[in-house]
Amino acid sequence: MIFCPPCYARRAFFQEQKEATMEIYSENYQLKSRDVNMFRTLRMSSLFEIMQETATEHSEILGSGIDVIRAKNLMWVLALQSVEITRMPRYREQIRIETWPGRTVHSLYPRYHCITDAEGNCIIRSSAIWTLADIEQRKLVPSSQSGFDYEGIKTGNEISLPRPPRSFYTSEVMRFTVPLSYIDMNGHMNNTRYFDLAENVFSPAKEGLSPTRILIEYASELLLGETYDIAWGEKDSHFYLMGGGEKPSFRL
Repeated sequence: MIFCPPCYARRAFFQEQKEATMEIYSENYQLKSRDVNMFRTLRMSSLFEIMQETATEHSEILGSGIDVIRAKNLMWVLALQSVEITRMPRYREQIRIETWPGRTVHSLYPRYHCITDAEGNCIIRSSAIWTLADIEQRKLVPSSQSGFDYEGIKTGNEISLPRPPRSFYTSEVMRFTVPLSYIDMNGHMNNTRYFDLAENVFSPAKEGLSPTRILIEYASELLLGETYDIAWGEKDSHFYLMGGGEKPSFRL
C-alpha cells in the first residue's frame, strides 16, 4: 500500500440514481458521515464496501445474486483486488460508481470498477478476481460446474488484473481475535474489515494521508473468535500488512 497527501474536492449534491445493463452497472452516491474518517475523506474500508455492494447489485441483475447461488450451495469469494487512487473523495461529495465483469476463465471471475467525481474524472479504478466456492467444502467450483460463465466486456478503462504480492516486509506483530462485528453472511471476516485493521496500525492513515495504490490477496478465511498473528511494516513508502496462522491468510 502506498500513501499520498490528502486531496480536496468540490462538493456536489445530486439525488442518488442507479442504472444497469447486462454489461455495466452504475450508481450515483453521496458520501455520508459514516463513510469518512476524522479528516472527512473516504475510509479505505468504506471504499471497499462501496465496491462490494455495487458488485453484489450487479450480480443480482446478471442472475448470479446471493439467493440464486446459495440455492446451489455456492458463495462468492474475493481472491485478489488491486486499486489505483488519484484521490479519495470527501464528505458529502457526489461520486458515480461503475462496475462491469470481465470474461470468466475457469473458476475466476474478473470484475472492474471506476469511480468518477462530479466532473467525470475517474479518481479510483479497481480490478478484482472473484471466485465461486462450495459453502460446505470451502473449495472453488469451476464455471463448468456452477453454470455461471460470463463473456464480459472491455471498456478500455480497466487496470491490469491483480497478481499475488511478491515482496513483503514486516517489523511489528500483534495478536488479533476476530470479533463478531467483522463476520459476514459467509461466516468469515469480511474482506472490507481488513482495511480497518490497516488503518489502525499504519501511521500515514493517522496523519490524514490516503493510499495511492492498494493490492490485497485473500488466501484463506479468518474465523469468528479465532486469534491470529498480524504483522506489518513500512519500507520505501510502501506499507505491508499480513496475518494468519502457519501460512498467511491475507497479504495487503
